[in-house]
Amino acid sequence: MKVVLLAGGKGTRARPFSDYIPKSMIPIEGRPVIDLVVRYLARFAIVEEILIVCKFDFFGNQIINYFEGKDSIILKKISFIEDSKNGTGGAVLRAEESITNGSEPFLVWFADNLCALDLMDLVSCYNALNTQLTGGKEVTGILVTRKHRYEETGRVTVEAKDCNRIEKFIEKPIVELESPEALGIYLFSKKIFEYLHQQESVARHKQTNSFNLSHDVLANLPSRWVNLYSYNLDDNTDWIDIESPIYADRNRKIIRRIIEQMC
Repeated sequence: MKVVLLAGGKGTRARPFSDYIPKSMIPIEGRPVIDLVVRYLARFAIVEEILIVCKFDFFGNQIINYFEGKDSIILKKISFIEDSKNGTGGAVLRAEESITNGSEPFLVWFADNLCALDLMDLVSCYNALNTQLTGGKEVTGILVTRKHRYEETGRVTVEAKDCNRIEKFIEKPIVELESPEALGIYLFSKKIFEYLHQQESVARHKQTNSFNLSHDVLANLPSRWVNLYSYNLDDNTDWIDIESPIYADRNRKIIRRIIEQMC
């Protein structure tokens, strides 16, 4: 199986840091976040090659130079694909030629996302779902989701009869979500490229040339013909998007726990 790492984002929320380094190169516990992701995925025997989609400019070259010569250490083939600068949908589409052979699915992972995903279980779910479909149908993709998350701030319980006296304080509690939240990790069949090409044509017609994987592609898939599923992380598996060094520092406890799960 091949993995597509999306590492070409502008990192607007990470400014001013992203004015000098790519968002995926933000250091976490002494290593770039993308390094942690690559090393984690390389542990799975099912992963054959890791394709990193990034811009071939000052920022992207930092990623390329970092991984140069590390194939022998990571023990997986690492290839680089130039980002089309046409949004995240265009970035995935750029990898089409590298993953069209064979019938197995491919993984798409935003390179600034940390998660100790059970990849083997995800693939097993994909295969099990495919065996259940009939009439030539197949799974289009599985979105990794979660039903819980840590709150950004603390929560309090107050006594209404006693001038709002605080009865209990909980620092950043875990809350259950009303509906699963989609994360930046996907397992797709090659059928997804049909819809990527369609949205690329729409974007060109609108003269925008840019289209987003979530907003423009997944949100507009025809549910009648597309078989899209969710894979919920268990309650003990955390996920985080490293938005910026400041955000990472504020959530260092969660990040350390995720890194421990990934090691």
